[in-house]
Amino acid sequence: MTAAPSSVRPADAPDQPRADIRNAPAIASEALLKGQSVVTIEHKGIRYRLQETRAGKLILTK
Repeated sequence: MTAAPSSVRPADAPDQPRADIRNAPAIASEALLKGQSVVTIEHKGIRYRLQETRAGKLILTK
């Protein structure tokens, strides 16, 4: 059996094409956090929490 081409998406995938991460603009985490360890991001009416851990990693939660 051969693997499916990368352009094939699962049936439940949105109709929008996937963004290619290699061509996506980068935003520094410092620009989002602005010296804080937690910020709220609102996306399509839903609030998300972006938090930097003590280990310097990022966690995004709904």
